[in-house]
Amino acid sequence: MPTRPPHYRRVADDIERKINSGEYPPGHQLPSVSEIGEIYNVARSTAYRAVRELHQRNLVYGQQGQGVFVAEAE
Repeated sequence: MPTRPPHYRRVADDIERKINSGEYPPGHQLPSVSEIGEIYNVARSTAYRAVRELHQRNLVYGQQGQGVFVAEAE
């Protein structure tokens, strides 16, 4: 029986799908970590890890005090 990916990875994968589909275009501000937690019904720490995963995938960038935004496609 295959193991399911961790919650944070499922959240990150779903947000990546939204970025790739154009639902979240370059420059679009992502929901806050708290809002992502509510949208996906996960803990705030899980939502934070998902956003960190998106940073590692070079899909988003943060601006101090502004939020997290979708990066331009490479």
